[in-house]
Amino acid sequence: MKVIGLFAMWFALLPFCLLGYASPVELNRTDSLPGLELGVPQEDRKMQFLDDIIINQQRERDPAKAVLLSAIVPGAGQTYNGDYLKTGVIYGIIGSLFYALDFNRNNFRRFNLAYEQRLAGEQDEFVGQIPSAQGIRNFRDRYRKDMELSYIGLGITYLFNIIDAFVSAHLTTFDIDDDLSLNWAPSTTISPVGHSVGVGLVVRF
Repeated sequence: MKVIGLFAMWFALLPFCLLGYASPVELNRTDSLPGLELGVPQEDRKMQFLDDIIINQQRERDPAKAVLLSAIVPGAGQTYNGDYLKTGVIYGIIGSLFYALDFNRNNFRRFNLAYEQRLAGEQDEFVGQIPSAQGIRNFRDRYRKDMELSYIGLGITYLFNIIDAFVSAHLTTFDIDDDLSLNWAPSTTISPVGHSVGVGLVVRF
């Protein structure tokens, strides 16, 4: 569990590392390699990298594919949508919840074993620290509650990851055009009792 938590936290920091991969120091060399112009300042290449991320985020996505990817691997749908920071956030949350789950589960097992030993009249690790079996039981129940909340948090994060992937992918197909406008305009309505003047909502495509 600790290994999974550390891996998830490392993955959460990966997008920030990618955004800061370039150094502001300019290269003085004028020769070039395929795919890399060494005469271009590092800052310009960094801006180009950020522009590529923005362009990639604006590409049209398939919502069904985004949902499938996030259902199989949490965060994969966000990566498919180009939301790399969201991927890092999701893995950071999952890593934290796995760490909390491991911590609470281990302590629950410790206090549960000590509670059973105390009831059986055997020696337990909390002799001299917790005087009664009821005190041990209270600690056990608290860690069990926190363990269950960790499971619930993981489930909610998993569902949110799928819903977010679907919504983000669906929004890439939403039509935002310069010809689309919403204006207020005066209008006249003919009724059996005569003409009436009012304000109407006009949508132009």
